[in-house]
Formats: sequence, structure tokens, C-alpha cells
Amino acid sequence: MSLHLTSTAHSSPWTVLTGVVALLIVTFVGKAWRVRRYMRMLQKQGLPMPPHNILLGHLGLAASIQKNLPSDAHGHYLADQIRQRCPDLGPTFYLDLWPVSDPMLVVTDPDAIAQFCAPDHLLPKHPGVKRFMYPITGGYDLNCLEGETWKFWRKLFNPGFSAGHMQTLVPTIVDEVSTFRDDLLKRAWDGKIFSFEDHALSLAIDVIGRVALDTKLNIQGQPNPWISALLHQRQWAAFGLEMGIGMLINPMRYFHIWNNRRIMDKHINRDLDKRYTTSQENTKSKTIIDLALNAYKSEKTLAGNDRGELDAVFRKYALSQMKVFIFAGHDTTSTTICYSWLLLSRNPEAMSKIRAEHDAVLGPDQNKAAPVLSKNPALLNRLPYTLAVIKETLRIFPVVSSPRGGLDNFILTNSKGQRFPTANCLVWAVHHGLHHNPLWWPRVDEFIPERFLPDQGRPDELRPLKNAWRPFEVGPRACIGTELAMTELKIVLALTARDFDLKEAFLEWDQVHKPRGVKTVDGERAYQTQLGSAHPVDGFPVRLAARLHPVS
Repeated sequence: MSLHLTSTAHSSPWTVLTGVVALLIVTFVGKAWRVRRYMRMLQKQGLPMPPHNILLGHLGLAASIQKNLPSDAHGHYLADQIRQRCPDLGPTFYLDLWPVSDPMLVVTDPDAIAQFCAPDHLLPKHPGVKRFMYPITGGYDLNCLEGETWKFWRKLFNPGFSAGHMQTLVPTIVDEVSTFRDDLLKRAWDGKIFSFEDHALSLAIDVIGRVALDTKLNIQGQPNPWISALLHQRQWAAFGLEMGIGMLINPMRYFHIWNNRRIMDKHINRDLDKRYTTSQENTKSKTIIDLALNAYKSEKTLAGNDRGELDAVFRKYALSQMKVFIFAGHDTTSTTICYSWLLLSRNPEAMSKIRAEHDAVLGPDQNKAAPVLSKNPALLNRLPYTLAVIKETLRIFPVVSSPRGGLDNFILTNSKGQRFPTANCLVWAVHHGLHHNPLWWPRVDEFIPERFLPDQGRPDELRPLKNAWRPFEVGPRACIGTELAMTELKIVLALTARDFDLKEAFLEWDQVHKPRGVKTVDGERAYQTQLGSAHPVDGFPVRLAARLHPVS
């Protein structure tokens, strides 16, 4: 009897483990069957999708596409690669990549995207957005919030990002861009190959620190602990399984997430407290956090805090917003700085036009451009060609997409009257696929800033279609930092375009690092890679030649 009991006791853990494994397998198979059957039902209704395999869905198609792309290419290339392989598919179609992703409704039709980004028909952000942002912000940022909570906090932070307020911040941004320009001059006179993105990224972070908290992070001068923690945190953020199951189950992932968040919170809380004390002493202070705090006090009818401390609720949300402002702001701005310079360097006629515009508006002496802009920020509104260059760069190299969660009663329709159910789907507005579709953009592969000039300066055939350009998205959930990003980008080009000649140095980089496998997307060596959002691959290696005398 004792032998029998001992045997049973020893076998129990294995029995439990076997039961758990069996349950997981049954659950997995059941989910797979439901997803595949749902996609087959949509297919039988005549709704567009690539050829579907009942066992693998569209995983085989995705794998065959991935074989011809660099291993680190950004996921937003997938939609346009499918368009090229299946030209009759149309701009809206279903895609079954389960278990890598929920079933997808891929949308690259501008009017269809407008249907679910409009104020009266707004699909919620997909849960994957919160999964992705949680390691970085804890889930209290504007990207993750929904409903009345989102409306309340968006309303509080809107004034700090308004066009009028951006005008008051121009001298501050000019100050940081001047440091960026001086650093590039030193690099130019050094004559060596270097990562242009490193400098652009540091600039973007320093600008956010100044305009949001009036804090000189000085990333352009030296490392900063909490920024290093934020940048390190990017590699542990995942929307789904796109980063690989190994990363998700890595036990060190959770330690790094906790430790990075601890470092970030410590330093941001210190800066928030400093900012709060300063704002109490100086009621004219106008940083983004100051404006939001004043609005919060007004909304909550808080005349003050007897203990002289920052309100705990405001602190929690402000902490998340600072992280997302740095995270999202540095991605979009630094990436677009890199690609603006790349495209201008490849198009001498466009470079000549932008330099001529800066001569005409800011004066022929580029050394005086910074004080001229600081004194008269409104001059930025007289740079239409500079703005057109930025917009065309964002068309060709958009940084983000817009993933939404489908709803049972939400149906998209296209111009042909086809109805696309969104239930059980990740509804993916793919900005790269939209911006590269020849249905909406004539001469789609060419860099033509003239598309975005005012009517009198633009050929009619190049007029952008309504809703077709949306790198920051459109509607209530559009990026809150759009005005800041565009202001900063115009200042960067205004203060640097006349100072340098840039030459991309991927060939030299490859000779040193000897990368393996495919290293181009549609022939483009400077493709976008995924690190949080889209970044130029390999840090955008370049050489600069100065068109000025060296900095003393």
C-alpha cells in the first residue's frame, strides 16, 4: 500500500503538468479553428483577401514575403508588399496571421480609414497598443486611455501643443537646434563617417525636455540616466508576437521593465516637483506641464495644495505623458530629420529650392538665421517649400500606423459598396501602404515636394486626395504633438540646410560591418527598421561636408 501511495505522489505533478499542457493545446487548436473558419466565412462572402490556407491562414504568404525583406525591416512594409504581389486585391483586405496577430482588416483606402477615425465613428485603439505602451508608460498615457478619461486628459494637454503656443516656444527650440548645428559642424570638419540619427534623436529629446518641463536634459552633451532607461525599454515593448516568443517569455524582460521604469519614475518625479515649485513661484511660466496643471486645477477647482505638493492624480498621469512625449516625439522627429536630409541630398534641385527659400526669408547669412527666427517666429509660416519637403518626406517614410479594435456592429464600406465587418479584427490603417499606393498618389515613387505647395504653385495632377496624407493620423485621436513636430522640423531645416552637403555612407558601413542577408526594401538601402516605431536602419550612417567655416 505504501509503495502505491508513493508512486501516486510522485506521479501527481506530472499528471497536473500533462493536464495543463493538454488544456493549452486544446485551447490553441480551438482558437485556431475559430479564426480560420471565420476567415473562410468572410472569403465565401466574396470579401477580398489573399489565397487562404485552412491550416496556416496567410502565414505562408507572410513568410515568403519576409524571405525577400531584411530581417529587421519594419512590419508596416507588409501591406504594400502584398499589394505588389496581389495587384487585384484592392486597398482593403483581410489577413489571417494568427497566432502572430489577431485577424486583420488591412486598410490603405483613405476614405475607408476616415470612416473609423472620424469623431462620430471612432474605433477604439487595439488592445495591442496598451500592451506595447505598458512597459514604457504604465498605461496612463493618451495613446492608451479611452472614453471620458481620454477626453479629460487630452483637453488638459491640448493648450500646450496648440499652434499659438508653439510660436512662443520657437526661441527655446532654436536654442537646442543651434547646439545640434554646432555638433554637426564639428562632425563635418572631423570628416569621419557617423550616425546621423544619434544626433537627431538627441536633439528631439532635448527639445521635448525644454518645452514640456523647461528641463535641460542635455542629451546632446552627455548621457542622461532616465533617457537611457527609456530608450532601453523600447526593446522590451511588444504589440504581439512580432518580436518573437523568446523575448516575451524571457524572465529578464520583466526585471528590465521594472528597473527601467523605476529609473524613469525617479528622475521624472524629481523634475515634476521642481517644475511644480517653479510654477508656483512664477505664474507666467508656460511649459506644457504648467499649462496642463493650471487647467487641471481649474477643472478640479483646486485653488492649491496645503501641503505644497503636486496632486497625486495629476502626477500619475503627467508621469505617463512625459514618457510618451519623449518616446513618440523623439521617434517621429528624429526619423523625419534623417529622411528629409536623405531625400534632399538625393535631389539637388529640391535642395537648391529650399536653400533659396531660406535665403529669401531668413536672409543670405545663414549664421544669422537663428537670431532672426528667435526674434520673429512668424517667419516659419513663410516657408511653404520647407513645409512641402517635410510633408513629402513623411509621405515616403511615415513613422507610425494606426491599429484599432473592431466592433461587432461596425461595418466599413468602400466606393464599390462592399461591406467589411470589423468584428474580431485588428483594423489596421497602414500609413506606409496608403502613402505608397499609386491609386492615390501619381508618380508615387518619386520625391516631389511640389505636391504639397499651395494651389498656385502645384500642378493640378499632383493635388493630394482628401484623407490620403495622414502620418500623424487625422481626427480626435490624431497625434497631440503634430504642431510641435512640424515646428521643430521646419526650424531644423531652416538652420542646417544651407550649412552642409550630406552623403549617405551605407556602402562604407557595409564594408566595415559586413551585414548578412537582404539589406534593401524595394531597392532602398535606407529602409525603416522597427525599434518602438520606424527608424532609419543602421542609424543612418553619413559623411558631412561643411559649407561654412569651422566652429571655434
